Amino acid sequence: MYRYIVLSMGEASGTSPEMILKATKALSDTFSGGVIVTGDEGVFSHTAADLSIDPCFSYIAENEDDLRTAEDNDVKFIFYRSSSIDMSAFQYGKVSAETGKASFEALRDAVSIIQNGLGSSLLTSPVSSKALELAGYPERSVFSLLSRFASSARLVNMIVAGKMNIFGLTHRRALADALSSVTKENIIEALVTIDSLKVSRFFDKDKPIAVCSLNPADRDGEWTGREEADVLIPAIEVAKRIGIDVVGPLSAEVLFRHAVKGEYSAVLVMTATIGYAASAASSPDESYMLTWGLPFLRLGIIGDAGLECAGKGMAPIKPMVTAVLEALRLSDRNFMV
Repeated sequence: MYRYIVLSMGEASGTSPEMILKATKALSDTFSGGVIVTGDEGVFSHTAADLSIDPCFSYIAENEDDLRTAEDNDVKFIFYRSSSIDMSAFQYGKVSAETGKASFEALRDAVSIIQNGLGSSLLTSPVSSKALELAGYPERSVFSLLSRFASSARLVNMIVAGKMNIFGLTHRRALADALSSVTKENIIEALVTIDSLKVSRFFDKDKPIAVCSLNPADRDGEWTGREEADVLIPAIEVAKRIGIDVVGPLSAEVLFRHAVKGEYSAVLVMTATIGYAASAASSPDESYMLTWGLPFLRLGIIGDAGLECAGKGMAPIKPMVTAVLEALRLSDRNFMV
């Protein structure tokens, strides 16, 4: 029986349907696992027809009993119908309450499939915060939706980029707002959390955690702001006293020069934007998001919903292919424990 990776559609009017169609097609002859895609059948059929992509799904499941039947018969690529969008009003690149509802339902059903033992790991596509808002949901991201569906309040996202495992102290917040979170207490808490995750085989326990500075250094090597002396260094000293192997603060240019070589078990940056930039520069086609704290393995495609490129055949498929292969590899080897 196949080990099934469950892919949720993401924003229906964005590029994720195209990415999924292309990636599953590319993997159809070589992938050793199985794939379940949750989403709107009309959107996928419409996208496939417009872009001349021949879908590789050989079974459409209406419910989990259908899905179980397909898996028992070793169907490799399964489509799980999870919503119904009015295609007469559908437009590429235009979010709506209906597309927000569809992305919500696709992710909800994907989580349910895994929780009921019909999938081994989850791969999520980007959603639109605006579409979720229009649909009336308080959640605005995959991260917050996962907290709701899996009833997990303490989730931690990590960017995986080649040999780098990058954690952000703050995520997707305005810079002024993010700066208010750069406190000694928050940094210590983040380092304790990261250190607790190092029990997983995913990390090299013999290497330290590196902390990235907030401010750049001047030409004499002195910090250009007060946060390093007042906040970061005291937090790192406390972490060391309680037994955490940590180095820093290091300026971004110095830290990432060593991080890309795999010299640290993990990296803590003050704003996740720095981590996204580093991953995009070092391994744009091989980076993905990994979420800790869930009762199952979750990988996420890094990026936005791709509204400007939707329906144009421009969506890259390599990040999706990489993430599917990684989801199978990690679930097979049980790196999360």
